[in-house]
Amino acid sequence: MSTLTMSIAVGDRTVSDAWRVSELGLSLPDASLTGIVAAGILAPPATSGATRTGLQWNSQFAVTGDDVVHVESVVTRVEQSKDGAVFDRHVRLVDDGGSVREQGIETWSSPEPSDVRFDPAVDFCTPAWGERLRESLSADPAFSSSLSSWDGTVGLRCTDSSGRARELHLRIYRGTIIDVARRVPGGATFTLIAPAVTWVDLVFAERNDFLRRAIRGEFSSSGDGYEYLRLTKPLDIIIAHARSAAREWQSLPGHTLPLTCGREARP
Repeated sequence: MSTLTMSIAVGDRTVSDAWRVSELGLSLPDASLTGIVAAGILAPPATSGATRTGLQWNSQFAVTGDDVVHVESVVTRVEQSKDGAVFDRHVRLVDDGGSVREQGIETWSSPEPSDVRFDPAVDFCTPAWGERLRESLSADPAFSSSLSSWDGTVGLRCTDSSGRARELHLRIYRGTIIDVARRVPGGATFTLIAPAVTWVDLVFAERNDFLRRAIRGEFSSSGDGYEYLRLTKPLDIIIAHARSAAREWQSLPGHTLPLTCGREARP
């Protein structure tokens, strides 16, 4: 029903075949578990030997036996260590009308560090990611001119599973990023916030639609709301550079996205 890949990376997507739920052979004491179990059958572990260690699930409109559904998944976070690898995967259970019926975030653990491919270009809202942004933004006159008279700090936050979050502060003075840190004294002027799946969908989308997503409420903010709205142009430029870094990494030789049934999941 779905393919396995030997190693995975942020942005890897899969799309399962479509199945009628009643044909999956489920026998459950609690109908509320139908979506979770169906998703587990249609989207097995992305790597052999991985164990699911966490799950957050939300049912917008619970599926029933009569529904025809497929699963779309995307990897939103990876970590490597000498003890193995950990990754998060966002899973959407989609009906034949294209509506997301249920969705959740899975956390997986593998004893093999090589099971994931890691790069700071897609480790959103971390200092290493921020340093790449600083380097590319320093050469962009559009960015410096858009903030030529501004003195403040832009916060960028990526929320993961189980309440975890990655947060980065860009200290900016007159169009130049003078510091990149997890926190700066006094905190951020405002912080742009989105779940990891939104960051992934945004940086790998065919076009930069940050403003459209922001208007639709896919991003939120904390801190000075006026400054957040006033600085939409430099924020759009920051996102454009994040997209360039991610897509450049994605295009490296040997980097492929696993797909099932020849279809790519919708962002």
